[in-house]
Amino acid sequence: MDVSPQMIGTIGILLLFFLMFMRIPVAFTMVFIGFIGFWFVSGLKPSLNIMGSTYYHELGKSSFTAVPLFVFMGYLTYYTGIVTKLFETSSKWIGHVPGGLVQATILGGAGFGAISGSGTASTATLARIAIPEMIKSGVDKRLAYGTVASVGPLASLIPPSVLMIVVAIATEQSIGKMLIGGLLPGILAAVVYMGLVFILVKRNPAISTPIAKSTWKDRISSLKQIGGFAFLVFFIVAGLYTGKFTPTESGAIGAFVVFIMFLIKHKLNIKMLQDALTQTIKTTSVIFLIIASSFIFSYFLTVTRIPAILSDFLVNLPVAPIFILIAIVFMYLIVGMFMDMIAAMFITLPIIFPAIVSLGFDPIWFAVMVVFLAEVALVTPPFGLSLFIIKGTVPGSDLRDVYKGSYPFILADLVIIILLILFPQIVTLLPSFM
Repeated sequence: MDVSPQMIGTIGILLLFFLMFMRIPVAFTMVFIGFIGFWFVSGLKPSLNIMGSTYYHELGKSSFTAVPLFVFMGYLTYYTGIVTKLFETSSKWIGHVPGGLVQATILGGAGFGAISGSGTASTATLARIAIPEMIKSGVDKRLAYGTVASVGPLASLIPPSVLMIVVAIATEQSIGKMLIGGLLPGILAAVVYMGLVFILVKRNPAISTPIAKSTWKDRISSLKQIGGFAFLVFFIVAGLYTGKFTPTESGAIGAFVVFIMFLIKHKLNIKMLQDALTQTIKTTSVIFLIIASSFIFSYFLTVTRIPAILSDFLVNLPVAPIFILIAIVFMYLIVGMFMDMIAAMFITLPIIFPAIVSLGFDPIWFAVMVVFLAEVALVTPPFGLSLFIIKGTVPGSDLRDVYKGSYPFILADLVIIILLILFPQIVTLLPSFM
């Protein structure tokens, strides 16, 4: 019995989700199904050719060089103590306002996101430093958990974001425009979170008592300790925006500057340097394995013509494009509650992205939106990774309290999603001038 390529593709997609729910690593499931599926559709020899060439040719692209550089910069940043300095400086400037220390955590966390590059690493770092300090100062533990769980993933949105680079490559968009496109949404998210905390504390002042107001002398003095960080962030963002640096060059310069800051603070601490390099290799290897495997799975889907058929179907639906977009966003929100959103992105983008572009939506805008949805998935119960990072990082924390602390911030994320849909210029404004 002859089986159509579309039927083979459908079986492959269903099998992929089944294996993922069985907790088999997504990279292995994608490469296995992609190889077998391509074999069934096109034959063994083309399938072997794809396997033999993809890992070398795709990962050999120079654009991938930026990934380990930004990852290394993020790990070195942790050892330089920048997070602690950002937290202290933010506390002196806004610690006296309602929800002062919480507001300082949001401000400092967003700042750290501008140099971390990884949402999970940022969450773990903030959980170690900010949560104990907030709880010790009288902040309600649920509010502390929810704040860090939501602010940590902002590193996935604010440049230089490793996830932005990966999604840009997967969707064949400009890496520089993607990185800059996440800047204003990242700032917007931080402002919305701070507004949420202000409202929560105004309604119930007991959940966060303000700290003593610092003098202007102390505030100005505190800026000195983050001078190097501010210069680095400005240097990277300005270089990307003006086109003076490619993303790879920005990553190289950023990693070098942070390395110098590391040497100044710790001299040549071999143990710390070795740990940063080891973690960089591990993280980068996982990212590259998933990317290359996703390309093989994407090739399989392409020969089945499922992406083209679905794109034609969505484009010709008798409804306004905005309703199709809302349905896709809702799908990602639901999927993110139960599985790794990054894996879901690599599975679905080859199918959905062409349809979105055909419907007339800006590709940079949608790619940034998907990154933000991946960020929301990190804080969405029951399987949000940020929630489990906090549970594993903060001694004595209860997962139920972590869940409850995340709920107000999830509502804030929905507000941000609505704003990004209503005003796409939030994403597209800066890239349009590049």
